[in-house]
Amino acid sequence: MAEDEAVKLRKRYEAAVQERNDRGIHLIERNEEVCIFYEKVNIHDQLLREGAVSMQNQHEEIRVLQLEQRELQRQIDLLRKGVPEKTEIESSLKTSQEELEATQKKLHELEKKLETPENEGRVRLLKGHDPDPDQLEEECEKLEERLAEQEQKTSGKGTDTRGGNQTNGQGN
Repeated sequence: MAEDEAVKLRKRYEAAVQERNDRGIHLIERNEEVCIFYEKVNIHDQLLREGAVSMQNQHEEIRVLQLEQRELQRQIDLLRKGVPEKTEIESSLKTSQEELEATQKKLHELEKKLETPENEGRVRLLKGHDPDPDQLEEECEKLEERLAEQEQKTSGKGTDTRGGNQTNGQGN
């Protein structure tokens, strides 16, 4: 009996040890599963942080693109406002070019008229005669003598009545 009890106790002990070992193995397996879950949670947290950073970058990029879009729209509006001015300028340019062409044609016609030897109206002869060089030289000498005499007269008067001549000269 005591032996039977010892055998039962031994069997119970072995069963308890076996159960403890089985539970230890299950605990180790569960612990490994928990570690795997923690790793997965950490990976997911990291993915969430990276996703948040990526979203923040994309929001910033969207903001920059919206600013660029507004600037481009502003430039488009300015260009559209300039289109009527462009058409006015183009029509003014066309009119000016037509006027220039007409003026150039008229100028060309007048130049041809002037250059044509058959056109008697292009030359106007002056009446009178040209003095010969000797006569011109004599005339120059006479004029130089008269000028010298006038200068002497004015220099003599200038010292006597300098103040009076200046006021009279300025009053004229």
